[in-house]
Amino acid sequence: MAKKRLLVGILSLGSAATGATFLWAWPTYSSLPSKHDPINPEQCNLIRYVPIGLPVDPAHNPGARVFPRFLDDAEPLLKELQPIKKEFGFNLIEPVHAAIYRWQMSYLSRPPPVNTLRVTGRPEHAQQRRPWGYGDTFDESALPPVLKATAERIRAIPGIRLGRLRDVTINWRHSSFLRLDPHLDPAGDGENIFVLSVDAPAVLTLSPNNWYRLSRWLSLLSFEDERDQVRREAERSWTSYDIDVLLPPGALLHLSGDARWKWTHGTRLGVEAPPGAAMPLQGRSGGGELGTGAAGDT
Repeated sequence: MAKKRLLVGILSLGSAATGATFLWAWPTYSSLPSKHDPINPEQCNLIRYVPIGLPVDPAHNPGARVFPRFLDDAEPLLKELQPIKKEFGFNLIEPVHAAIYRWQMSYLSRPPPVNTLRVTGRPEHAQQRRPWGYGDTFDESALPPVLKATAERIRAIPGIRLGRLRDVTINWRHSSFLRLDPHLDPAGDGENIFVLSVDAPAVLTLSPNNWYRLSRWLSLLSFEDERDQVRREAERSWTSYDIDVLLPPGALLHLSGDARWKWTHGTRLGVEAPPGAAMPLQGRSGGGELGTGAAGDT
């Protein structure tokens, strides 16, 4: 009898712990900060549920909106940023991580070269030079004119009410390597995150952070080969609740609310198409050259 009670007690505790874990990990779609206008269906046209490919409806949008034609002419910005890239750019991926990435991509017949060059005011690298500062010490007057005008255009978007700029980060990638592991941007970036795709398409994937963390723990327990894991995630995504955001050249993405604080964003490695075959947009990494991110207080 005592053993039966003990067994029932253990099962009850196990069920309660499992339920609490799933409740902790469950995706949230809270309302946006009241100072912003509600997200409308047009701003969700390029935001899709990964498993089914249908557009995300505003009620199940964690706080992401896309302005597909924000940047009409990228040439002035590209021209202005080239010397900044040469002067301030640093390699974001350490050699040891590059080696791991290459091994994880070894299932591909034509793996892209591992590369990411970054310019940022965030204190991220011992050898970096910080051109305009970060956070409370961000110096907007240090921005070059076209980049500054772009930031001012973002601040003037109707329905989004923003405060001072806290960060500008620029990423360069080439040869279709757009891997960016799921992450939350630093709290010092502020309450609003903007991602501008300058001259190439990309797909940014949003994952509910706690559910993603739970998936990683379960994956570690399964002892799955990392190459199989990366391949599966490239084809299916990180979690079954993920949302893909298509960013064609010139498109601007705004993340706020839960999309800023409770959903990670990243770029899956993408899948390999046969030579000469067309590639579907969903789940694909673009061939890109330049993307910028801006962050600010509200």
